[in-house]
Amino acid sequence: MDELILWKEKLKEKGIRWTKQRSALLRVLLQIERPLSAQEIFIKLKKEGVNLRLSTVYRNLNCFKSNGVVRNLNFDEQKNKFELIKGEHHHHLICINCEEIRPLDCPLQQFETEVDQETDYAILEHRMKMYGICPNCQKNNNDL
Repeated sequence: MDELILWKEKLKEKGIRWTKQRSALLRVLLQIERPLSAQEIFIKLKKEGVNLRLSTVYRNLNCFKSNGVVRNLNFDEQKNKFELIKGEHHHHLICINCEEIRPLDCPLQQFETEVDQETDYAILEHRMKMYGICPNCQKNNNDL
């Protein structure tokens, strides 16, 4: 089954109306498969010939965020990025040169359980960001 159709059903279950704008926005998030800013989504849609205002992109992303469809990630103080919540918990590896963002499987599940047991805290979530230099940037810059 087409992944976009699955997302259409998820939106319907959450009481979110399916529109051409939301379909286009979800299609971009599914194609790119990395966190994107509203501006990046807007530019990608414009290149594809989809005529939306940036405010429409923000409004729909905020709707998706408040309904658990996307999560808002903040990798630096300036840029909020969004990614679809697909169910799998993961972290991110960020290149400090080109800002490429790659997902990382979570290595902390066992540690979280141990902390919970040792401290009696009810752990709600954890987040990890790792910064480095991606292979392309390493290849292109021998000074590193």
